[in-house]
Amino acid sequence: MIKQTFTRSRISVLIAACLTAGATPAAFADNGDQMQQMQQQIQTLEQRLEQMQAQQQKDQQAQQAQQQKFDQAATAPAKVVPQGYMGNSPANMQGNQTAFRLNGVNVQLGGFAASETVYRSRSLQSDIGSPFSKIPFAPPSSTIVGNGNNTNIGGNPGNFYPNYANGGNGLSNNYNQSEFRGTERQSRFSILMDGNIDPDTIVSGYYELDFLGAAPTANANESNSYQPRTRNVYANIDWMASGWHVLAGQNWSLATLNTHGITPRMEAVPLTIDAQYVPGFTWQRQWQFRVVKDWDKKWWAAVSFENSQTVGVAGGPGSTVYTLTPPGGSLFAPAPMSVNHYPDIIAKLAAETDLGHYEIYDLARNFQSVYGASATSTGSQQSTWSNAVGVGVIIPLIPKQLDFQLSGLFGSGVGRYGTVGLPDADINPNGSLNPLNGSQMLGGIIWHADPTLDVYGYIGQDQVDSNIYNSGGHVYGYGNSLGSLYSPDLNKVSQETIGFWWNIYHGNYGALKLGGQISHTLVTGFQVAGVTPTTNDNMVFTSIRYFPF
Repeated sequence: MIKQTFTRSRISVLIAACLTAGATPAAFADNGDQMQQMQQQIQTLEQRLEQMQAQQQKDQQAQQAQQQKFDQAATAPAKVVPQGYMGNSPANMQGNQTAFRLNGVNVQLGGFAASETVYRSRSLQSDIGSPFSKIPFAPPSSTIVGNGNNTNIGGNPGNFYPNYANGGNGLSNNYNQSEFRGTERQSRFSILMDGNIDPDTIVSGYYELDFLGAAPTANANESNSYQPRTRNVYANIDWMASGWHVLAGQNWSLATLNTHGITPRMEAVPLTIDAQYVPGFTWQRQWQFRVVKDWDKKWWAAVSFENSQTVGVAGGPGSTVYTLTPPGGSLFAPAPMSVNHYPDIIAKLAAETDLGHYEIYDLARNFQSVYGASATSTGSQQSTWSNAVGVGVIIPLIPKQLDFQLSGLFGSGVGRYGTVGLPDADINPNGSLNPLNGSQMLGGIIWHADPTLDVYGYIGQDQVDSNIYNSGGHVYGYGNSLGSLYSPDLNKVSQETIGFWWNIYHGNYGALKLGGQISHTLVTGFQVAGVTPTTNDNMVFTSIRYFPF
């Protein structure tokens, strides 16, 4: 439009000049300066027209480049970053990463179909996830057996298998019973949806489920009808240029080690087949509101407010209430839940260097209880805070061939964040909860033997300290030496495990993997009558997983 307007103006000026020259030749002959002035004006108009045309062309090119950049960002296929270690290795390789667009949103499907088995030398009556704190101690026998290990005094022979009547962990009669399970319940499905609000802002949602839910009606008698279970479901917003990120929903806790930065779906989850992973692994999957800032994807800082829950409180004198049973209609199962006034608060710093990934974080928790409540008194409100510090590193010892990881959490009130689930606290004489000191430590090696084979090994431990006191002539607290040898208070649970993932097939029809794992778990209780009770369990796992996406 601008070009046409100025072209018409230029023609009009030229015609007017010619008519004027023909009508009054004498005037222009007498005044050559006026003709020269007219020519200069025409040249000026031509120059302005060329400048306007050049600017218009430049603006159009800039608009086209910006629109092309936006279209490319908006139509780029979504990418699901697999859990576990980075890189194109069989441990994290998925299928064809099929993505499609739905109403302008990128949709990426993920997951696998699994057929898995587990053999345990001590029966846990458990599926593919192992409740390590429930590994049975030897039932009572008429003699003391062997150098403080599995030492018991009592009446039943070790091979007697009546029912779960011994109290405590209720599993001592399983000590001489092995078990085998075949299962498909760790099969998984996920969906990642993302869209570009603009070239700099990405909004995404992620949902992941497995089939390890177990409603009261679920059983293995005939139809084996087990329920889907939510693993992760959250929304995330990324402002790429400024480096700000916000996550809200259920995800791996910020306390869980990452493989790179502080990024969802890049958690350093152990590669085990065991769905309970390995002792020493610090983790939760729970609701959270997380804010993250990165600087050039090299330095990261984050704070997360996460659901709190108090587990495994040892007894004390008086009447202390720290759990309440949800009423009907609460959308919770009718099982006790702890009283919590504040979320758990986690703050983390992370760095990406040429020598690997490093992170440090702080975990603050609050424990609530009511002491001395009765029909005529509301009792006294008790509130206690705990604090713990966590660290983690992932170092490529041999780039793309050998990775080393080390992580730990040390402080009070950390039991719930360990994979074993040791107690968080016991009860003080004044009725308040006393967060117990404890730790989790995990070391791992992953060898990428070739493009189709990964071999891994982990050594880890969950540990908790005792807290014993005398009140009114009675001994209270956790780690009580007056406990039972076949159901003692647990001090620590450690494990060594090795395994592999072999990528049998990866092509146009997805990926097929074969995995195996062997573990040895040692459980140690606090001393009872001068004897340290211990027990162990040896486990063997196999897995075949098909990744169609």
